[in-house]
Amino acid sequence: MYPESMVPHWPDGRKALWLCLLALGSAASCQRSHEKSAPLLHPFNVVVITVDTLRPDHLGCYGYKQIESATIDRIAETGTLFENAVTQTPLTPPSHASIFTGLNPPAHKVRDTGGFILSPSIPSLASILHDQGWDTGAFVSSAVLKKRFGFDHGFDVYDDQFGRAGTGQELLEDAERRAAGTVDKAVQWVDQRGAKPFFLWVHLYDPHTPYDPPSPFRERYKDRPYDGEIAYADSELGRLMEHIRRKSPAEKTILALLSDHGESLGEHGEYSHGVFLYDSTLRIAFVLSGPGVPARLRVKPQARTIDVLPTVLDLVGSAAPAGLDGVSLVPLLKGQEAETDVSYAETLYPKIALGWAELRAIRTNQWKYIRAPKPELYDLRHDPSEATNVVAEHSAEVRKFEAQLAAVSRSSGQEKVETTPLDERTLAQLKSLGYTSGFSPRSYRLDGEGIDPKDRVAVLKLIDSAEQPAYNLTESQRIGKLSEALRIDPTNPLIYYSLGARLERSGRYDDAMRVYRSAIATGIENGRLHSRLADLLVRAGKKAEAVPEYEKSIQINPADVASQANLATVYLEQGRERDAERLFKGIVAIDPSSAAAQNGLGVLAIQRQDGTAARGYFEKAVALDPDLVEAQLNLGLLYQIAGDRPRARAAFQQFLAKASPRQYHTVIPKVRAALAQLQ
Repeated sequence: MYPESMVPHWPDGRKALWLCLLALGSAASCQRSHEKSAPLLHPFNVVVITVDTLRPDHLGCYGYKQIESATIDRIAETGTLFENAVTQTPLTPPSHASIFTGLNPPAHKVRDTGGFILSPSIPSLASILHDQGWDTGAFVSSAVLKKRFGFDHGFDVYDDQFGRAGTGQELLEDAERRAAGTVDKAVQWVDQRGAKPFFLWVHLYDPHTPYDPPSPFRERYKDRPYDGEIAYADSELGRLMEHIRRKSPAEKTILALLSDHGESLGEHGEYSHGVFLYDSTLRIAFVLSGPGVPARLRVKPQARTIDVLPTVLDLVGSAAPAGLDGVSLVPLLKGQEAETDVSYAETLYPKIALGWAELRAIRTNQWKYIRAPKPELYDLRHDPSEATNVVAEHSAEVRKFEAQLAAVSRSSGQEKVETTPLDERTLAQLKSLGYTSGFSPRSYRLDGEGIDPKDRVAVLKLIDSAEQPAYNLTESQRIGKLSEALRIDPTNPLIYYSLGARLERSGRYDDAMRVYRSAIATGIENGRLHSRLADLLVRAGKKAEAVPEYEKSIQINPADVASQANLATVYLEQGRERDAERLFKGIVAIDPSSAAAQNGLGVLAIQRQDGTAARGYFEKAVALDPDLVEAQLNLGLLYQIAGDRPRARAAFQQFLAKASPRQYHTVIPKVRAALAQLQ
């Protein structure tokens, strides 16, 4: 954000207090229309529940005795449990894309968290059911599944609004919400359903890090907070299931409950998920119930997330689209065979976020082959913990799995992956959840080369201890951990972002600038680095030096409207009104809902002594974002000069109610004085 004030000249010659701090823009949502179809022959309701980061071996129905998971256990008791279910990737967006399209990541092209958008041209479970007459509603719990990533395709209702946190210019939309909030919205929608069949998707995020279950689960699972998160989510699912049963009895409801991926709790040196392709993160919980699904059945053969779509469509009597990677699991429910033995897995997170080599894998009912700079092969039947790499003893199997990888990944050599730049608000949300993929360049070459993630487990430990609240370290100690990680791994983008951010929060702005400059000098070319460096230069009063950094940031990431707005403000102070206007109008073209750009155009109107136009811009800015406090202030000043005392008071009061005391400490007393005069 841009931390300086501006004092324009008013038509009457007086100087007025003027702030032009720019707010982050919000992505506009869109509604898609769908054609109506013929009445359904099999009007079953369909419910898909995904629980983020849920390990199957931490559920009662999978044999874990130290947890309360009555809701999921009950679904398993009345339906079928898949003992050997796996995901295609240990990352939330690409895993959900596989669940709802029946395609592997190379086919649906959602390859990581942030920077990838699911194309509306790819049929999804929601779009297929919607076009066949189902009402469709989705209720998600994390910003990684926001509309802007394409998961709303086919849904009549897509609820991804989580409320806001912070104050004034620092006020941002929450990046996640607890299960209770999501279930509240979902049950309202369910209770309003009429006679039409419905498709409901509910996504819960709670078991994801950091593990912080609410009471009484916090106390009940004091030493096992991950289990506490699962137990809490399960209890809220119990409330959801009560409403679903009242609206749709079991004989009319096809229910699939699964996790998108697992969680590594220290196995193989990983403390979360996304880096490795071991079973701690690839194995998922998966239970299925409803018409055509046997009760109390446990299926041993492998099942995959790509099999969910064709299985659900088979159960409701609909044909699956051609060209799917997944198959229906209904034959397994009848004791027959299904072609699920070969499961493809990948993670691009090590390449995109950490600067290491990406990993790909083939998993069968017996084997796990991981293509890495140092390849791995595990016999899962005799070594389920994947402790002994037997790649050297099984060259024939390795050749077979390499051929399967080439076929499934649809690439026998190098692959180029394109990413989509993200706006600053979305980046801030993802960063708050621990993700940085959206900060990255727009293309990557996947060649399997680079640092093997196995050789950086010490770095993973340092990063985890620096970032997770459970370690109870001081801020100085966390900075020390990240500094040590950077010494070991100086080409890791994530460490530069994390260390710079912690230095900024500690008020060590010069040190943060040195970190960002060091990253750029190392060859990490990224718009986020340049924008953060520019913001700190502005804070230090070095606005001329900030200009080329903002310009470089925008060149790398044209979607970074926050940097565009900040640069436009600097241009204004330098008297470059045409350049400022060009940028503000460009922002509006990218993001019509940008209150910051409207506020900036209002500042330009004042510079041109056009108070009428300025008032229109400021009023539009406030209408778009009532929390944009600098627009409230600017509007209050205009109302005050025009003699409109009631509106001036209201605008000043809005400013005082929401302005950050730290950020506006020199301005707030002046606004209070002006308000006292208006009283």
